[in-house]
Amino acid sequence: MNAFCHHIKRSKWNLPPSPPEFPIIGSLHQVGELPHRSLQRLAERAGHVMLVHLGFIPVTVISSKEAAEEVLKTHDLDCCSRPKLVGTKLISRGFKDIGFTPYSEEWKERRKFLVRELFCFKKVQSFGYIREEECNLLVQKLSESAVDQSPVDLSKTLFWLTASIVFRVAFGQSFHEGQLIDKEKVVELIFEAETAQASLTCSDFFPIAGLGWLVDWLSGQHKRLHDVFFKLDALLQRVMDDHMHPGRSKGDITDLMLDVMHKQGKDDALKLTLDHIKVFLTKRLIFIFKLNLDTGALTMIWAMTELARNPKVMKKLQVHIRDHFGNNKERITEEDI
Repeated sequence: MNAFCHHIKRSKWNLPPSPPEFPIIGSLHQVGELPHRSLQRLAERAGHVMLVHLGFIPVTVISSKEAAEEVLKTHDLDCCSRPKLVGTKLISRGFKDIGFTPYSEEWKERRKFLVRELFCFKKVQSFGYIREEECNLLVQKLSESAVDQSPVDLSKTLFWLTASIVFRVAFGQSFHEGQLIDKEKVVELIFEAETAQASLTCSDFFPIAGLGWLVDWLSGQHKRLHDVFFKLDALLQRVMDDHMHPGRSKGDITDLMLDVMHKQGKDDALKLTLDHIKVFLTKRLIFIFKLNLDTGALTMIWAMTELARNPKVMKKLQVHIRDHFGNNKERITEEDI
């Protein structure tokens, strides 16, 4: 029956080839803990463009340079929207984050706002004092460790440097201050939110007739997702309440977004709401966690590791910096670079 249905669909739509599949579950049983490797093995048999069914959901898998260029460049507008997953929908409050909003006029307006108001060169430069203060604090701590001859976990130190910079820019508060936010609890919550957003549920694979939802409810997955959402929302609401306090000093990204929201008119195309702001801040929190594995901290960690392993290269770098900036300069600023 499954093969017969596939034959009908292929004759009508000329779909890509598929690997052997079971009825109902499709190719789910062939996808392991490393999905990209599992799909690669299937593609070696079915081809660089193949159709697999993950439960009731058809998925087209692209695994060649030519096919990827066709999809991501030639047919970008048809393929640029992301799949609507249960975890993503909950954490992004109904796909209000720019990364998950389907391509539309609403997406265009939101992207314009972010580029114009938040990520422009002028705005990035305005937060230069935060980067300088956090770097100075790091140098001070390293100096104290050198005097005490105590070891320094460079990976953790650089992670907290980048995290604190992003946190201050977004929330106006350093990780080290701990007035509204407990650092350890925030890290745990960020990990839970990232896991919830990236996780796949039975509802994603079997959305018909509530079958997947029932399995998620019985397994506790439904409750786990909502528990993370409510904890995250409580944290963000505390941040919102603090930023709307009359006596608070202004200046971070949250203040800017709240100001735009309060000043916009009824006919404003942006239609910015508190949910949009909370989703944006959620992404900043997740971004902070991913810095531990992403380019910001990771690049510095590997650069320092290689310099420590190669004294000649470190000496060459020191000579180059001193020749360029002089021996009397204690600190190199962004303006110098």
